[in-house]
Amino acid sequence: MIPTRAALAIPAAVLVISGCGAAAPHAPHTTTVAMHLPATAPAIPATALLRPLPVMPVAPTYLVATVATGSSSEWIEILTPSGTVVARKVINPTQVWMVASGAGGAYWSEDGAEYEMTPAGAIHKLGPLASDASGVVIAPDGVSYAYATSETLSNGNLVNHIDVVHPGEAPQVITDKGAPTQAEVNADGYNWDYYLVSWTASGIAFARVPQGGCGCGAFDMQMQSAYSAIVDPVSDGETTVTSTSSCPLSDLGPALESVCFAGANATDAIQIASAGIVTHTYTLSGKNFAGDALFSADGSQLAYITLPVADMQECGQAMTSTLRVMNLATGTTVDRYLGDFVPSTWAGGLIYGTVTNADSTASWLVGVNPTTLAVTRLTPNGDWAGIIGVI
Repeated sequence: MIPTRAALAIPAAVLVISGCGAAAPHAPHTTTVAMHLPATAPAIPATALLRPLPVMPVAPTYLVATVATGSSSEWIEILTPSGTVVARKVINPTQVWMVASGAGGAYWSEDGAEYEMTPAGAIHKLGPLASDASGVVIAPDGVSYAYATSETLSNGNLVNHIDVVHPGEAPQVITDKGAPTQAEVNADGYNWDYYLVSWTASGIAFARVPQGGCGCGAFDMQMQSAYSAIVDPVSDGETTVTSTSSCPLSDLGPALESVCFAGANATDAIQIASAGIVTHTYTLSGKNFAGDALFSADGSQLAYITLPVADMQECGQAMTSTLRVMNLATGTTVDRYLGDFVPSTWAGGLIYGTVTNADSTASWLVGVNPTTLAVTRLTPNGDWAGIIGVI
């Protein structure tokens, strides 16, 4: 999922569960949505959405989360999957969203450098960071990282960069890789900045967001990301992920499949694509907005949040989130209302996220069983900004 809502303080409905570590009983509601294969794309059977061999979900060793302190600083914490804190530190990140998780632990950007905290509590300074960096992703090796910058040339054109930093080396710059064509820029009426999504064995995934844009409600800038791709940091080769601005990227699957939510005044379809070509479309009611998608580890299921259209009319309005988990082969969906719930990661057979109470005075971390939708509370009431990821 492209993270967005974790930093927003929006009043929401309360999720009622019974204490830390308790699983709330629930009988999930089940529906089936219509699935369509477009004539312009290969008629791939639904089973093709599954990987050739089953992938068993690996239980995360640790979770990484942030907690507000009431000032410009915040706590970054490493927790066990049951909610026990094993390492924590007060940080003052360059931007509140410039925190990450990776193979080595928890990461953040501060004072022109990138830092790592291990589960043992050791702090490492990994290397330099440009003063105008807008986001950081961590490489699979846990010690390399990449960040995005941009500059405006004398002729007014915007040039985007992705800088890659390996231990002991100067930043390597990838300049304006895969920018939208001038016709696309002219049609949309704005320039684009890069938003880095992740760095996996396949490369660095990034999307483009309108320059200077900002959001004010659920799903926020996620609903403005477009023209996404994966770039190989060694060869500079690029693989298209989404090739339009009308269906923003919400998440990438294990086989580099993408999911986006189509619709102008409401979400009327979920589209699954491969290399920018839509392979499956699932028709929705058009009565809700959808976002915050997460693929399961084997790519066979999709979790996402829906919000009634009425909730999206004003900033600060209460969020009434419904978590939905879809079997992509059949279109069958189970759902549960969860109040103001922000899903962050799907790992080890649980969907981890943050719940905020109705008046935004407290929040806590939870794990949701994707089959039964039973909720297990991991932490007591606090001021949790959200789960960043897993180690």
